[in-house]
Amino acid sequence: MQLSSLILKGYIITNLSIKAQVPESMEQAAKAIASSTANLTTKVGLAKNDQNQRQWKVSLQVISEATDSSEFCPYRIDIELLGIFEVASNVEESKIQELVSVNAPSLLFGAARELVLLITGRGPLPPVTLPCAVFTDTLKNSKETKKKSNVAHLVRG
Repeated sequence: MQLSSLILKGYIITNLSIKAQVPESMEQAAKAIASSTANLTTKVGLAKNDQNQRQWKVSLQVISEATDSSEFCPYRIDIELLGIFEVASNVEESKIQELVSVNAPSLLFGAARELVLLITGRGPLPPVTLPCAVFTDTLKNSKETKKKSNVAHLVRG
């Protein structure tokens, strides 16, 4: 085993909304649960610390809802996590953004996945397990937007 060069210093849940919908029939519920992650979208925000290029703030929003008003969606999910990450000193500076852009959202998604499973497991319908996700597209998007923000006040030393 090798430890990751990306260190999760901590994360917080900034938004959590999971609403169970009442199906008209069990057939409708079974069909909807089988495709419950079809309408899953994510939004990622990246910001590096201006004083320390190795400290990053990453936000991840996960949303699952019906695409139109006639479609039944077993759970309407809107969850947002904010994580503070640090990149180990052995990582070349040219590789930091790639490491953070791809791996930080993946770590937060795993936490969101567990929260959704835990909460929907107590709902009126079978629990929802979000699929595994890969965030390679985040790197392309982050290079295009290049957002910066000071995260020093969120990092606990």
